Amino acid sequence: MKKNSPSIILAAGLIIGIGIGALMMFYVIPAGVNMKTGTVTKEKKILFYRSPMNPSATSRTPMKDDMGMDYVPVYEGENEAAAGEEAPGTVRISTEKIQKTGVRSEVVKRRSLRRIIRTVGRVDPDETKVFNINAKVGGWVERLYLNRTDQMVEHHEPLLELYSPELVSAQEEYLLAFREREKVKGSPYPEVRSSTESILSAGRQRLKYWDISDDQIKRLEEEGKITRTMTIRAPAHGGVTEKMVVEGQRIEAGESLFKIIDHTSVWVYGELYEYELPFVRIGQMAKITPSYSPVDVYMAAVEHIYTHLGAITYTPEGSAEIRTAKIRFELRNPVHKLKLGMYVNVELEVETASNAVAVPDSALIDTGVRQVVIVDKGAGRFEPRDVKVGAKGEGYYEILKGVTAGEVVVTSANFLIDSESNLKTALGGMGVHNH
Repeated sequence: MKKNSPSIILAAGLIIGIGIGALMMFYVIPAGVNMKTGTVTKEKKILFYRSPMNPSATSRTPMKDDMGMDYVPVYEGENEAAAGEEAPGTVRISTEKIQKTGVRSEVVKRRSLRRIIRTVGRVDPDETKVFNINAKVGGWVERLYLNRTDQMVEHHEPLLELYSPELVSAQEEYLLAFREREKVKGSPYPEVRSSTESILSAGRQRLKYWDISDDQIKRLEEEGKITRTMTIRAPAHGGVTEKMVVEGQRIEAGESLFKIIDHTSVWVYGELYEYELPFVRIGQMAKITPSYSPVDVYMAAVEHIYTHLGAITYTPEGSAEIRTAKIRFELRNPVHKLKLGMYVNVELEVETASNAVAVPDSALIDTGVRQVVIVDKGAGRFEPRDVKVGAKGEGYYEILKGVTAGEVVVTSANFLIDSESNLKTALGGMGVHNH
């Protein structure tokens, strides 16, 4: 034992020296000094601890969650959003998960929104070119030139010969007045000349009221022969859509004989829903194509927007359940390619919003109760944002409130993010509270 005593004393002295050195380093060297580089780093302060599975669950002291996992410390300045400044429902997704779920985002921009209103139109007659032919004097149809419907007639073409005893009497009276006027032309009495002239003028006017033309009256004066029948002629070029008379028929004054429609121009009526009316105005151009021939394209302006919903002719009881409004176009139809009653396709390109903050329609989540977009905050953070939606264009929605130009919104896989956000909020409300 005595032989080994110097060695034991030496070992004990060495251990004591090492301990004294360690104590000196602990108390003398400041905390945060890097021994290799000699630089001083400030020690970070732990603000709180956060659940690794639910970022909204925090604690002031270290603890474990229900699954036995340690809460993660959150240091001062490490992540302000993680320190409780994130909006409610904000979720974090790793880069790997973003790639796997196919999350796509797009920058919100200002743009003019346009859309195409499509409707079905119907070809109808131009109301200014519909002619109803009737007799202004009673008589018998002695000859009928037009004996079938849908027959095309030219302007001033004869339709029928009408025998009328009243017309014969009127011609006889006029012829007598004309001859009497010729006899007194050289009379020295102005009263006599004026009287015969008045009688002749009244007779002429009576014949004209019955549609006797000036040429027929002139021929009566020149030939002195009474015409037994009166010729009723077509007032315009067109097709006969109705024929209400046959040869030999007795007709009364004012009775309808024919209806003629000029097809060289037609009206097209379209129907719009109530919510589409604010975007359509008179003079706006539309593309009209027949369903049987899409290559035939007609361009026409909106000529009239009807002031009521329902049928063209307004009746309160007939329009009560109809929620569409009529618009009208006028089309030239010189070769009658557009047939009355035909259906056509009508397209109007309208501007629904100008210089509007807009997001793609795929970015909007409409639950029926609220409308939401997912804002990409960067670094894997996604925030659900309630928005107020305005007009809709081709592939875009106008955003009146909720997001601004320059922000980034998720355009695909946003339903998955919204579901995760809702689940997180629900779990937080079920008892995952701060400790």
